[in-house]
Amino acid sequence: MNCSNDLIEAYMDEELDPGPSASLEEHLLNCQACAEAHSRFRTQKANIRSAPYYTAPAQLERSVRDALRRAVANEAKPAASILPWRWMAIAATVLLAISVSWNIHPFPRRTVENDLVAQNILSDHIRSLIGTHLLDVPSSNQHTVKPWFNGKLDFSPDVKDFTSQGFPLIGGRLDYLMDRPVAALVYGRRQHVINVFTWPADPTLMAESHYSRNGYNAIHWSHASMTFWAVSDIAPTELAQFKNLYEK
Repeated sequence: MNCSNDLIEAYMDEELDPGPSASLEEHLLNCQACAEAHSRFRTQKANIRSAPYYTAPAQLERSVRDALRRAVANEAKPAASILPWRWMAIAATVLLAISVSWNIHPFPRRTVENDLVAQNILSDHIRSLIGTHLLDVPSSNQHTVKPWFNGKLDFSPDVKDFTSQGFPLIGGRLDYLMDRPVAALVYGRRQHVINVFTWPADPTLMAESHYSRNGYNAIHWSHASMTFWAVSDIAPTELAQFKNLYEK
């Protein structure tokens, strides 16, 4: 398959048939340039989706609309045919401004950066399950998996095994996330897969956060100057249990 940004964009928009889609997924695993392009497109798409949307409280919205109706009623009759449209535009502007002000102050929001990373993490997890690149080093031995990353990363990942606690180590792989190579450590939980993405900690991200989307759950934490993202389709309580084991 030849490199094609158009094909990558069509794949991201789910416009490809199953055959071409599978071929492109295999191509992304073996072509660094296309993998980087895919990551860029995904980041752009996530930025658009992460733009905040605010809804005015019902009582505030009713008060603004009542005030606007009274103002329209007091306008001169000759202008009645055009004033309602003008007042509707003003109403939309006022409601947006007040709603933004109302939502920004009382409710702290996650950073856009954190949301963006979470979306990329979830996408990478799903792609690893539907493709053929779940493991580069299949092993339940942490002393086999950890040395495998030597020379491939500018850091040494913290590899642990929790077989006795019900989270056996399956192996690891090299992944590419947010424009940098990262370590992906793979664990099991009954018939489920847990991907743990790790790289040197970014101080702009929150200390701990939780995300859910389409049946998948992700949890982020930082420990010993490293950042960790664990993602799976197991219950949030089990994922939190795994995270607590990893922090010990």
